[in-house]
Amino acid sequence: AGTAGRSMILPGWDALHTRALSASHRVTESYIQGTLDIPLINKTVGQCLDETAERFPHRDAFVFHRDGVRKTFAQFKEEVDQAAAGLLALGLKKGDRLGMWGPNKYEWVLMQFATAQAGIILVSVNPAYQAHELEFVIRKVGCKALVFPAHFKSQKYYDILKQSCPEVENSSPGGIKSKRLPDLSTVIMLDSKLPGTFHMDEVLQAGDSSHMKQLRALQQTLSCNEPINIQFTSGTTGSPKGATLSHRNIVNNANLIGMRLGITEQIAYGTTENSPVTFMGFPTDSISRRTETVGSILPHTEAKIEDPETGKPVPLNTPGELQVRGYCVMLGYWNDSARTREVISDDNWYKTGDIATLDEHGYCRIIGRCKDMIIRGGENIYPAEIEQFLHTHPKIEEVQVVGVKDSLMGEEVCACIRLRAGQSCAADDIKAFCKGQLLRRGCSRQHALLLAGCVAVGFLFPDLPFQDPALHCVCEPVPTHCLRQGSEIQAERADGEAPSALSSGRRVKQGINQAHCIQPYVSFSPVPCDKQ
Repeated sequence: AGTAGRSMILPGWDALHTRALSASHRVTESYIQGTLDIPLINKTVGQCLDETAERFPHRDAFVFHRDGVRKTFAQFKEEVDQAAAGLLALGLKKGDRLGMWGPNKYEWVLMQFATAQAGIILVSVNPAYQAHELEFVIRKVGCKALVFPAHFKSQKYYDILKQSCPEVENSSPGGIKSKRLPDLSTVIMLDSKLPGTFHMDEVLQAGDSSHMKQLRALQQTLSCNEPINIQFTSGTTGSPKGATLSHRNIVNNANLIGMRLGITEQIAYGTTENSPVTFMGFPTDSISRRTETVGSILPHTEAKIEDPETGKPVPLNTPGELQVRGYCVMLGYWNDSARTREVISDDNWYKTGDIATLDEHGYCRIIGRCKDMIIRGGENIYPAEIEQFLHTHPKIEEVQVVGVKDSLMGEEVCACIRLRAGQSCAADDIKAFCKGQLLRRGCSRQHALLLAGCVAVGFLFPDLPFQDPALHCVCEPVPTHCLRQGSEIQAERADGEAPSALSSGRRVKQGINQAHCIQPYVSFSPVPCDKQ
């Protein structure tokens, strides 16, 4: 998750531990360590559930109002054990990966706890994934089983799966043999039973006394340091990475969040790779701290701010890259040691990639990202992924994807397209080419790449006259000295909506001029030099 995606609102309950830093305490450098007086928990998720169900059997564990589902801890534990035994009956074993693909539903939680009980690793699959993204994730971690509903909104999951695994339609349940997804053998559906799949009810009924006995024996072998969950994080470059979290990661992070929470909502900060929360506010914090910072460090966690170029610590209230160390740091990216080494140092500091500051009271402010990406509505969008896909269009010569500031979504996506010589193409043709092929957040609410009213902007060869009669776009060179790093191009729609802005960021390079684009639907103009 990116900067916007890393802030979340968490509902509160009676705090067990809400001790803030004393007013007299002052941080003197951009390094802080959380308190160590709260012992860490060395238990598995299953052990925690067993203890909670024993202590509070009749207390509500979950309420899914929309689906009409309400479960007490005793009811939930019984179904978790049934589901875990059922998974073993289907042939899954400790260490196997099971993908959960779909929206927030009771069965999502059920599968997370059932897999934890059986030593199976749950893989969180983005519910908006299309076929090629789903295939990448399943192949990357070697999912043996995949669980999903029939559909969610416009997503028809079974049909999407068939694009990568056509064999499912002619397979027996649990007997899938796929050429493109060789590890996948079992598909479980939550609300339907289609060819080649199990229904969730069948899974709950599959385990008998022998499988329950097998489950109890298996639980004795589980360690809190073993992986429980793989969460694919979008990051900032390249393909998604599978952050692998242990029982110990998740149990302690959840416990410390609960201790920090008061009776009001709090802002928290973290990353997928850090289980996820590392900074969090206190109920007693002032309004300015609640709205301007992400709080202070959680117990058993260290944080420091370093200059990303030199690697040296920065003074207080000075921007730099935020790094985190502690129990919360992930085990690593699944089957990707090279990318793990890129973000976790030899002494276990995790490089968040976020630009942040620490003040004298130990409160953290998140300012931005070290690497360039588009963040639309809290979701990270890789320009490179969209560019690579658009390059498969036979009429496109070159393309660059950039973010356009938007008052509602934060940023929207704009594709800057240069057609091949002699080719013509309309914006609707590009939209149709993308529809259903990219993750919907990449194509946005109109399933288009050009969302802020923008049709095209020339970046690739701005020193040359760029003209596209089909898109009615004319681009002219703008002197580089008028566009410094971090400067903006103001965009105003013809319908009179508030201007948005295109940040130059990584796109301004020495000796390369920026393009000034005018066309009937949108006009771009550089911010005057005297305002930079």
